[in-house]
Parts: sequence; C-alpha cells; structure tokens
Amino acid sequence: CWLGARLLLAALRLPEAACEAAATLGTERLDDSLQRTLGRAAEEEEDAPKSEELVLAIDVGATRTKLLLCAMTVGGCSPGRVRRLPPVPTARLWQNPALESEDKFDPEGAPARVRDYLLTCGVVSSRLGRLVFAVPGTVDLATEDRSDYTVVKNTPSMSPRFRGFDFKLAFREVCPRAKVSAVPDGLAAALGVACENRQLRSALVLILGTAPAVATLFRDPSGKGRFVEVAIWQSWVWFTKIRLDDPHGYCGGLRVTKEGLRVKPKDSHKIPHHQARIRFALDVLTWERLHGACAELPPHTQPSLSAEAAAKVWAARLQRAVDALAERFHSVYGPPEEVHVLGGNATAARGLVTAAKYVVPESRNPNPRSRPRGAGMGGTSAESEEELWQRVPVRVAQDDATQQQVALRGLLYSSHFKLKQVSAPGQDPLARGWTRGGEIYMYVPKDGRSEKEVSADFVADMASPVEPQQPRCAIAAARRRTAGSSGDGSAST
Repeated sequence: CWLGARLLLAALRLPEAACEAAATLGTERLDDSLQRTLGRAAEEEEDAPKSEELVLAIDVGATRTKLLLCAMTVGGCSPGRVRRLPPVPTARLWQNPALESEDKFDPEGAPARVRDYLLTCGVVSSRLGRLVFAVPGTVDLATEDRSDYTVVKNTPSMSPRFRGFDFKLAFREVCPRAKVSAVPDGLAAALGVACENRQLRSALVLILGTAPAVATLFRDPSGKGRFVEVAIWQSWVWFTKIRLDDPHGYCGGLRVTKEGLRVKPKDSHKIPHHQARIRFALDVLTWERLHGACAELPPHTQPSLSAEAAAKVWAARLQRAVDALAERFHSVYGPPEEVHVLGGNATAARGLVTAAKYVVPESRNPNPRSRPRGAGMGGTSAESEEELWQRVPVRVAQDDATQQQVALRGLLYSSHFKLKQVSAPGQDPLARGWTRGGEIYMYVPKDGRSEKEVSADFVADMASPVEPQQPRCAIAAARRRTAGSSGDGSAST
C-alpha cells in the first residue's frame, strides 16, 4: 500500500506535459521506462563514494520510543548533522492490536512498522548504515559475536516476547546495509552523560523510569582517553534499602521462599512502612499512586497528594537513594564526581535534591559506641575515629525533553567505539538475567585513537523535532539524480 501511494504521489508531481506523454505510452513501454530509470538511479547510488553514514539511534522505552538520526562522516572524525525525529508511542511500533492474547507486543512485526514510520518522516530505512538500539533491560552476553550484542536477554518492564529477540536478524530485511547493535538503556544513559560531559572522570547515573535503574561511568584515570568504562548495577536498586520518612510505604516487594527470592504482586503492599528497597520506593507505581492516578492499585493505597506534596515526598526518597547509591559507588570506584538523575520521573525533584551526602566507607567506625562523646562529623582522619563525610553534586535533568536526548546521544557516541571487554561479576539472586551483581562494559575508541579525538560536536545544537510528513517520492528522487542533481546528503534524507 505504501509503495502504491508513493508511486501515485510521484505521478501527481510530474509536469503536465510529462503526464500527457505518459498517457500515450503503452503499458509495456511505460513499465520499461520506469524500470530503466529506477535501475540507473540504484546503480548510481550504489557506485557513488560513501562520504557519510546515516546512523539511527532508537531508544525503546516502556511508554515512548525516541529516535535520533545523524549523518556522520565516514571515520567519525568530523561532526555529524543531527535530526530529532518525533517520539512515537511504543505500542504503535512494538505492539499488534490484532493479536488475540492480552499481551499485544509483537517484536517480530516491529521492523515493518518502524520502516513505515521512518517513511512518514522522510527517512528511507534501506539507506541506514548503522542502527543502535537501547533496550529497557539487558542483552544476552552469551553470543558468538562479542563485537556487538544484538539479542535481548530480558525486558522486565515490557513483555516476555522480547526474550531472545535478535535486532540484527529482525531488521536485516528493512535495513540491509546497516550494522546493528543493542545496549541496555542504562548503559546508553551513562554513555550519554560521558558524551555531554567530556571532562567528567566518574559519575553515578540514576534513571527514574518505569523501574529505577543505576549505571556508572568511569574514564581512563591516566587522562589519556584510552577507554571508557560504563556499567549497570541493577542489584544496587533491588537490594539497597532506604529509610522512608513518609507514611506512604510501598507496593510490590520481594518474598523469600525455599526456592529463593520472588517478586510479590503489584497490589501487595506495606503501608505505612519504615523502609523500602529503592526498586519499590521510586518506581512508576509509587509516582502514580502518590498522585492518586494508578489504575492498577486499589484506592486505599493511593494518598492522592497535591503536585507539590507529592514532589516533596518523591524528592525526600530520591535524596535517601542518591546518598545510599553514592556510597555504593565509592566502595567500587572511589568518590563519584557527580550524580546524574534522568528518566521521565526525575524532573519533579529538580531544585529539591542538589547533593548526595554519605559517610566515606573507609572512615566508618566499626564500633560506634567507642567514639569519643561529642565527636563531630567530617573529621580529618579516620584514625581519630571521626567519620568523614563526602558531598557530591547532583544534576537533575532540566525537563523531560532534555533528559530524553541523553540516552540517544549515548547511542550515537557508542558508534565511535568498539567493545573490548564485558564482565558480569556477582550472581543473579532472582535468576531472571536482569538483577546480576553488575555488568561492566569497557569501550575503546576505534582506529587506536584517544577519546579526546572522538568528535562529540553533534550534541552541541539539537534540531527541533520534525513532524511526520508524506513520504518523499522515490521516482521523483530518481529523476533528480538521473538529471544530475546530487542531494545534500543531510540527515533528513
């Protein structure tokens, strides 16, 4: 249908004289002329030297799918032209309403829907040179090709049908030229923070989405830019508890059984309660029920606070979380330089949470009762039995549109690197493949360059989203190329 519409649109755009001449041609001659014209255009495009590569970053979220297109010079040494495509509901691209089951997710049919949506934005999927996906979960590390991971391990916030889904295999038909890769969305966020903050040596990244997630950034300490290490630590949000200073408790939680840990149903709750795991203290269910807007939970679990009151509760919980997570970061990497808070539910705490504070683990007194009476915080030496306190700046995204772009920029940034090493320390207590102790990815710049030589100028100025439009006519484009017109090769192609 879409091809027929494009052909009809092309015919309508022809000059009147050309239409009259075409009307006098026989069917066979008209078909022959059309095939020869398109054939020459395809040959010219195939033989033309490739000075630019179209890279499409796709961040698949539980609610929205965000897209960013960049025309990068081959080799990636020069800045690329960037175009933001309008976000689209995830259900539109990744679900099939015709399915009879309650689960409407249909990842196998997504490539065709993505292709059709790109056409409405004037983008031809077959011309893409690289596709980079952010997965709301984890990727399968047990694959033969370790240069780029493309198989989904799990997507806990979406559908079990994504398990084992291979982006490379699925998009081969609609994007035959593209090199395909996929990274966990938390990893993409950490790479985005690295891209936007080139001077930053280490950072903790907290993403407040459907479920909270934690990632870390650690750069080559020598300052030579030989590698960028990013990691996701889902065990930190699943098993780190924070004190609750409000009476609103939490829903969900974990249950200890003989077979191990199990996730409780959503409507299971402890309200009020004095503490909660970060995973259940700052998830989207908590955010919605604080406003009395969660359709999945009974009314008595929802306090229905005003926007201001809900923001204060949310910010107080976030403060406890960044304090605890910054200390966890310190135990692995040393003190973080900054904490970045992203995600759709992050902006409510902007201006309310400005710094993370924690006791330096090395200075913590193992026997608090032995501390001298009157000893204060922030002592100069751990030997004096005074606890040292660390303060770390917290950066909260300015608005939702700004934080959406961070992961997309991270995906584009990753195309300048190759994956050298992956390790997954720790065990997975839930045996679900997405709460491992951690997954650490080491990226090194391509072609033996330093990270300082990698261009990040494509993040300087972000173009405004362009609304979907009628697909540009392939026949008209072929006529222009055949006539000697060479397009500008911009990312809007």
